[in-house]
Amino acid sequence: MRKLLTISCLLALIPSFRAGGQELPPPEQPEVSVFLEKQGRGRAQQGMALWGRYLFSCEDGGHVNIYDFRKAAPEPVAGFELASSAKDNHANNAEFGTEKKKGASFPLLYISIGKVGSELEWTCYVESVSRKGGIWRSELAQTIILDRCEGWQEAGYTPIFGSPSWLIDRKRGFLWAFSAIRRTTPQVTPDPRDNLYVATKFRIPRLSEGSVVHLGAEDILAQVTFPSDIGFTQAGCMHDGLIYYCFGVGDRDGKRPAGLRVYDTDTGKVYASYDLFDLVLQEPEDVFLKGRWMYLNANTPSKGNIVPLVYRISKPKDKKR
Repeated sequence: MRKLLTISCLLALIPSFRAGGQELPPPEQPEVSVFLEKQGRGRAQQGMALWGRYLFSCEDGGHVNIYDFRKAAPEPVAGFELASSAKDNHANNAEFGTEKKKGASFPLLYISIGKVGSELEWTCYVESVSRKGGIWRSELAQTIILDRCEGWQEAGYTPIFGSPSWLIDRKRGFLWAFSAIRRTTPQVTPDPRDNLYVATKFRIPRLSEGSVVHLGAEDILAQVTFPSDIGFTQAGCMHDGLIYYCFGVGDRDGKRPAGLRVYDTDTGKVYASYDLFDLVLQEPEDVFLKGRWMYLNANTPSKGNIVPLVYRISKPKDKKR
């Protein structure tokens, strides 16, 4: 397998990206509308996933509100606590997998922690959700732990700063860890172009592999790096080799407006670019796909009466890959 450049070499090459490296695609001109005005918010809105008619909206700490996607009704139809619910479980990203535990009502739900500096930072909790009548519950089916990039550079792979977002490509059947070589806050990386995004491919561990699975350099199947032109990473999803990811804080900070990028893991290029400065004013948190649309989960400050929204955004135009 061809080895990738070490992190020191990548840092040395960053100016070439800024000066005349990969040409980024022109921004898309999307259709954007409000799909859902969410009531029932208890804490900060984070990861979101869809299965059938049920929209799973995660909150910081591990609570989940369930909304009826077909009706787009503002009131949740149910709610439950994740088995992994805890102060440090930011529930930053939520993804349905390919395996279903016996007796469960839904495929396994993969929860990215997204809490930088926490002991749980490198952890992915795999939850099995069941519904009987009006009662919803979740049990911890598996815990996946990344090895903090021990031995990655020696094996020819690019280490990440931490806090991986765990993405499931259900169509192709792989698990990806998406992060960057530096934390994407303005305090750490004032200019987003002084960074690289890194997507690292793994198998999806089966439940039969045990309740705790450790992934390390020897488990990496492939790795792709992407130039960075936008900061303040949030969360996203993956389908057929494309990573759909949202960034920014909306109108809270004019230097960090909302944006979306689509990354092509087959080509290593940015597939599509969305600048949502005046279209998404709330803080983007996560995005999922349905038909020809992307649905972006947003958050608002806890103070005040502004309800958090789910935006509907047209998907990128098909391009040759």
